Amino acid sequence: MTAAKSSWRAWPPHECRHGTETVYLIGVYLGISASLPGGVPIPAVMAGAAGLLLLARHSAEITMPQTIGLAMILTVAVLSILSAPDLDLTRERFKGLVQFFYSIVIGFGFYLAARRFTAQAFARWCLVLSTMVLAIAALETLVPQFRAFSDAFRSWAFDFGVYTADIRDQMLYGQVRPKGLTSEPSYASFGFLLFSFAWYVLSPARLKTLLYGGYLGVGYLILNAPTILLGAPLMGIYIVTLGARYGPPGHRRLDIVRVFGGILFGTLLAAVAIFVGFEVLDQRIAQIAEGRDPSFFARMIAPPLVALRVIVEHPIAGAGLAGWEYISNIVNQLYQTSRFLTLDYRFESAAHAITNYFWLHWIFLGLLFGILMIAALTWHLRAIGVQSIAFCWGVWVVFGQGAGGYVDPRTWTVFIMAALISVLHERASAPVNAPAPAAWFDRIPRPARPVDRSFNPG
Repeated sequence: MTAAKSSWRAWPPHECRHGTETVYLIGVYLGISASLPGGVPIPAVMAGAAGLLLLARHSAEITMPQTIGLAMILTVAVLSILSAPDLDLTRERFKGLVQFFYSIVIGFGFYLAARRFTAQAFARWCLVLSTMVLAIAALETLVPQFRAFSDAFRSWAFDFGVYTADIRDQMLYGQVRPKGLTSEPSYASFGFLLFSFAWYVLSPARLKTLLYGGYLGVGYLILNAPTILLGAPLMGIYIVTLGARYGPPGHRRLDIVRVFGGILFGTLLAAVAIFVGFEVLDQRIAQIAEGRDPSFFARMIAPPLVALRVIVEHPIAGAGLAGWEYISNIVNQLYQTSRFLTLDYRFESAAHAITNYFWLHWIFLGLLFGILMIAALTWHLRAIGVQSIAFCWGVWVVFGQGAGGYVDPRTWTVFIMAALISVLHERASAPVNAPAPAAWFDRIPRPARPVDRSFNPG
């Protein structure tokens, strides 16, 4: 009887009880947007609805330090807008502010709910999601009827990039790559890499590094996307941060020997990734060398050049949050004059020409407010109980080389997923029945209250 009751309580399986969290991640992956009546676009509207629902459902768990962290992020963003040049663009920047804070808040709602997963359950869940991405991509490639359905769905769901990506693929790859129901192939590979990396870090499987390397290889064969090569530096970041930590919960430290071993292993991984890149992307590399690859130019060359110019001219607040109109002339000039791009490439907006959110951080916020925003976001990480700050920022920076859209939920889902992975990994590494690690502000020693020793006879 007891066993039957226990079995009944265990149903449905752990992963099936997190439908809203699943909707959130699928919504971020698809990236279907909507617009408010005032013309403010709301990116990843499915994820937004799910994230806000999760935030409302778990609002009683929000602590004061977490509220302070969110307020700090909002304050820095508002002050950066008010300090940015060309105040005529303030209205557009406040639209960007709405999108930015919306992305932060819905990601926080997802975190509050998803932290209830065990590390193994979350790893299994992410493995399922990453496998679904590969399955959909394979169907698009192998089954014409499914490809027609995918094209029809994407034409309905997205108002930009559906056929532009096809033309670019024909130019760079000689074929149309699968898009996994998203608007372009890089989004499918980005989602696959994010989900598979979460599985890699949290899985207890033996030889998981070899398994992960093989899984990335399968992903590359199906998706044909260079973004997947970012898996190599991601493995290195895990090995030298979370993988090198030891000690009791709440007081875990880095093992220097493991760190150096991880650095050596990471260097080896980088060398392998470069070798594989030269072997499988020889035609693409030739196009890059000849200046005929606008995609690589938009991700790796143009962003740091634009960031350097903006920071030199406006070191305090940069171009302003979502300051696409302000940098449009700079980007246009760069595309027309750079020796690294020989094609006459035209774009509708600078947002389609700068696709690296790490450099957009500095372009939009400048040096001063860029540093202040990092400080506010780091407070937020500490407030939600993250122990390995270096892991979170390292993961965020690496993924930034594969995506733009600084104010987009995709960018800040990477950030909050890194935080969640770090917390779940810390919990899984703790001894059984060990207390959960406290946030840093809960460990600050407080002065003892004075004891009243006066005699009171009553």
